[in-house]
Amino acid sequence: MNKSYLLLPFTIFVTSCASTTKVENTKISYIDLSGKEQVKLIEEYWTVAKKIEPRYPILAAKNNISGCVDLIVGIDQNGKVKGYKVRSSYPKGVFDKSAAAAIANWKWQPTEKNKGNMPVLTSVRMDFSTQRTPTGAKFLENCPKHEA
Repeated sequence: MNKSYLLLPFTIFVTSCASTTKVENTKISYIDLSGKEQVKLIEEYWTVAKKIEPRYPILAAKNNISGCVDLIVGIDQNGKVKGYKVRSSYPKGVFDKSAAAAIANWKWQPTEKNKGNMPVLTSVRMDFSTQRTPTGAKFLENCPKHEA
């Protein structure tokens, strides 16, 4: 019987703690501008306010490896990265972590047209090269020049 007296207050305490914890599960509705034909439209919504260049992986630099990573990035209503997905990379997996670490620290400012700070999905490509103008055939094939 003594054990039940101890168990009752403990049960009430655990139950009250569990009931006061509120988990907020908000879903953000993004405008999808991640398609190759829509990527320029980001300029109508957000401009980059803080851009962090990615770190070149030491092993890739030592081996003179060039490549690129194409990321789909979610920009929330505060101009911060809410998430990302690697759409493609060359060579596969070599530069992904460096690109993701850099993009996580980027910040955007809404344009005058984006008064409601609409969240968007966009595409960001990061190139990695040990040369100012990469000339390797595999690089040029897998990481074509950006279209102006």
